[in-house]
Amino acid sequence: MKVRKYVISLFLILTFAAPAYCATKDTARLLILEGNARYSEEKFEEAIAEYEKVLSMGYESGPFYYNLGNAYFKHGELGRAILNYLRAARLMPQEADLKANLNYARSLVKNGRVTLGRNWYARLFFALADSFSLDSITFVFMILYFTLALLVILAITKTGPGKVYLYVNSALFAVLIISVSLFAIKYKKEILEKEAVCVVERSDSKFEPSIGGTTFFTLNEGEPITVTASKKDWVKIRRQDGKQGWIKRTDIDLL
Repeated sequence: MKVRKYVISLFLILTFAAPAYCATKDTARLLILEGNARYSEEKFEEAIAEYEKVLSMGYESGPFYYNLGNAYFKHGELGRAILNYLRAARLMPQEADLKANLNYARSLVKNGRVTLGRNWYARLFFALADSFSLDSITFVFMILYFTLALLVILAITKTGPGKVYLYVNSALFAVLIISVSLFAIKYKKEILEKEAVCVVERSDSKFEPSIGGTTFFTLNEGEPITVTASKKDWVKIRRQDGKQGWIKRTDIDLL
C-alpha cells in the first residue's frame, strides 16, 4: 500500500512539475526579451529590473550574465558590472567580447587592481586555468584518464610496440597531471572559496567586526575579494594581495 502511494506521489510530481518548469522557462525568456528591449532603448535601469527578475527565478547563463553586466556598466555601477562579467566568465571563459569588456571595466577600478605578486610561470598557469570552464576541464580530465588507462592495459598485454606506448603514456600522464592541477585551481576558486566583488564606491576594512574598529585598508568598487568568515552583519574578506579584514556584508555581492 505504501509503495502504491509513493508511486502515485511520484507520478503527480512529474506530471505537474514539467508544465511548471516550462512555464517558468517561458516567463524567464519573456523577461529577458523585455530587458533586451529596454537596453536597446538605453533605459538601463528598467533593463536591469527585468534581468534581476530573471535572476531571482534561478535562471543563469553566460550570455545572460554578460547582458546584465553591460546594463550595470551603462548605468554606472562598476562593481555590479564586474560581478556579472565574472559570473559570465565562469560559463563562457573563451568569449572575446566578454574578456574585452571585463578588462576594460577592471581598468576603471580606482587605484588599479591589487594583485598578489607571482612568478611568470605561476601567472601563466593561473591564466591558463581562467581560460577554461570547470566543466570543460573536467571533461578533458575524464577523456585523458580513460585514454591513459586503456593504453596502460594495452601496454601490459603487449598488444603493440612497447616504446610507442611508453612515449604516448608518458606524454598523456604529463598532460593528465596538468589537467588535474588546473581542475584543483578551478574547483578551489569556484566551489570551495566564496569569491565576491565590492559593489559600493568604497568600503573600509576593519581589524575587527565593529563600526568603531580601526581601518586596516580600503576596498574600492569593483575589487574582487574572497570571503573567509562571517559574523552577523560582517564578513571577513581576503584581498588579492593577501591582506584580510572585516567589512559590512552589504558592501559585497558573491559571485
